[in-house]
Amino acid sequence: MSKLIGTVRDWPVVSFVVLAFAITWIAFIPFYRAGGEDIAWFTFGPFVSAVVISAIQGGWPKVRALLASIVAWRVPPVWYLVAIGMPVAVQLLAIWLNPLFGSAAPNWANVPAIPEIAVMVALLLVFSGPLGEEPGWRGFALPAFLRERGALSASLVLGVIWAAWHLPLMLLNDYSISSAINVMAAAVVFTWLYQNSAGSVLPAILMHASHQNSVRFLGRVFEGGDAVQHQWIGLVLWLAAAIAIVAIYGTDSFRHRDATAVAG
Repeated sequence: MSKLIGTVRDWPVVSFVVLAFAITWIAFIPFYRAGGEDIAWFTFGPFVSAVVISAIQGGWPKVRALLASIVAWRVPPVWYLVAIGMPVAVQLLAIWLNPLFGSAAPNWANVPAIPEIAVMVALLLVFSGPLGEEPGWRGFALPAFLRERGALSASLVLGVIWAAWHLPLMLLNDYSISSAINVMAAAVVFTWLYQNSAGSVLPAILMHASHQNSVRFLGRVFEGGDAVQHQWIGLVLWLAAAIAIVAIYGTDSFRHRDATAVAG
């Protein structure tokens, strides 16, 4: 046991990734057997892994710092607007562009009523990825990568890991090549958000929820091939956002000069 603990302390990020994948993929089995019609407990793999590895690394102080980053709400208000508004804006722009490339007009009747969406968003924020993933990806792994790499390199490495983590969803036909590329583009945007949010994970949780649910609900305005085309247009827009971030901020930090990141 002492040898295992020593290995984890020597290789904390590798240990985090291995444990996160193990927990997630094992917990995915009952979700798969239920045909995806069950609570997605497997999405808490990164969070649980981050807590376990943090505890081995530095005990309660390290775990407390991780948990504090989740509820650190003193962030410049503009970044809350970016976190929630940007994914919705991307979806709406993709909806506007899709008919210009030959799709049928969007059918807004397919979008549920706002009260229904609000209830589902609250539930899915907790049980469908945002809360279960972000404390691991942005709360634990990203700060570790940023200590050794530039922001772009850290984003791409984490993006590959994040994309691979989703692979079991292919068994439910809920993950595709465009989804994987979108995850990697989003990793750049999420790093930019994190770097300018004083090291808080809360905006990342909100952006994750906004992105996930804007795709889930607004994406219903198209069907069949039109829906696929809409998905690819959305991907191009996320790639454009990632490229713009690199072009404006460079590859080193993605940080606005007035932002102060909390040491991880």
